[in-house]
Amino acid sequence: MDEIDGRLVGGLVVLAAVADARGFGRAADRLGMTQSGVSKAIAKLESRLGARLVHRTSRAVELTDEGRALYQRVVQHLTGIIDAAAETSKSREAVRGRLRINVDPLFSRMVLSPKLSEFLLQNPRLELRIETRDRIADLVSDGFDLAVRFGEPTPSALIARRLFNARILTVASPTYIDRHGRPDRPQDLASDAHECILAIDPSTGRPYDWEFWRGNDVTSVTVNGRLTVTDSGTKLGACLAGFGVAQVIELGLEHHLKSGALINLFPDWSDEHFPLYVYYVSRSYVPAKIRTFIDFIVDSLGAEAGAASNRNPPKSGASATLKITGVS
Repeated sequence: MDEIDGRLVGGLVVLAAVADARGFGRAADRLGMTQSGVSKAIAKLESRLGARLVHRTSRAVELTDEGRALYQRVVQHLTGIIDAAAETSKSREAVRGRLRINVDPLFSRMVLSPKLSEFLLQNPRLELRIETRDRIADLVSDGFDLAVRFGEPTPSALIARRLFNARILTVASPTYIDRHGRPDRPQDLASDAHECILAIDPSTGRPYDWEFWRGNDVTSVTVNGRLTVTDSGTKLGACLAGFGVAQVIELGLEHHLKSGALINLFPDWSDEHFPLYVYYVSRSYVPAKIRTFIDFIVDSLGAEAGAASNRNPPKSGASATLKITGVS
């Protein structure tokens, strides 16, 4: 395709306005230009094309035969350009089209899945594609509109907004406790008597270190484990089945904790938090579909935060508490 000449297109837009308004003054009002500016634009277009396009008289402005023929050929194209521009402008305010999201598997399962039906019913013109991946990768080249991930962001050109701080709990099932006994303190997990389920940190390729936080007091423990996983769902399933002790994000665990399927082993050492971030490409001209989905996440997390806060009121002097931040 040949390179588009912006000055030529601009001149044709002015010619169309003059034809529709049948005068330089009215065309100038429509275009937000001065009358002399319209006249100069027509003169430049005529010079560019080597043909007279407009008859100028003291009483009226009319197109010449050449001007009328040109107008008839380009007016539909210009209308299409204007309609396309208007459509693009509206897209920032209309929740419609396709939204492709790269999401942390645990967050998708625990928070999004139960609420997606409501979200899609509220936005009937939106097509949603959710892909659970371990890494954000390149949002632009991979065709994603946004990503949702736990953990502090690494330096990148993406916009990163923190939405939520989730507590880290050390849990086990009653079956495990019956078999191995309940540890009295975090240091007991270093014993060969206990089996811990390890999880790989995607950023390092090594298992996460186990830390226990009580206010500003942080204790590190070297734990033992024969099972190492990369998927948080597998870790949670093995823990529920009674295989071992696991450190898990509290988000979405309300049912398991309330029913007694999981026991928080160290309530006094549960002040460590893991942030949840949403990532997208640009801070400017964020489409309505992205803003609406982020609002949906914030609303969904609001219920989770409320449930967690009711179960575990913040301690005086605790270094971190649940926090939700809106996204503009």
